[in-house]
Amino acid sequence: MSSGIKTGNGFSGQRGQTIVEFAIVLPIFLALVFSVLEIGRAWSTKQALTIAAREGSRILVLPYGAGLTYNSESAVQTAALNTATGYLGSSGVVVDDKVQISLVRMNPGNDGAYGTADDPAPEVGYSNAKRGDRVGIRITHTFETPLPIILGMFNNLNSQNSIAMGVTCFMEHE
Repeated sequence: MSSGIKTGNGFSGQRGQTIVEFAIVLPIFLALVFSVLEIGRAWSTKQALTIAAREGSRILVLPYGAGLTYNSESAVQTAALNTATGYLGSSGVVVDDKVQISLVRMNPGNDGAYGTADDPAPEVGYSNAKRGDRVGIRITHTFETPLPIILGMFNNLNSQNSIAMGVTCFMEHE
């Protein structure tokens, strides 16, 4: 036997139950939606970093000298940094103190092969690159998200609100 008073739309106690269920489900649904959006933003930022490093590296390996587009190594390096910075800016990544763009050269280890365990750390800010050197651009970025603040409403965990991202792209110097 029901305890509510029958009205035209159903029992009057069911309206309160619907509001309680909505109040329970809404925060979970919103957290899920914001999580998907933030994952998309992070993915987009990572792709922008990757493409900017690749585009800058393409400029970096161009030959230079008399009669060519660039007349010195420093002109090529400046153009490569400007290309990477410009691509980041046009893709929506704000180039500020959270973004570091550096020129790097990778040297082989004692075995003469690249990508093995004995390779030294890449040389940052190199000069005098010659044909066959692996040179490139390293971009590091701190991606900030408000998502931990949203998720912090549900628990008291100390979650980070930033993700360290880094990309390095090497190409062989021509």
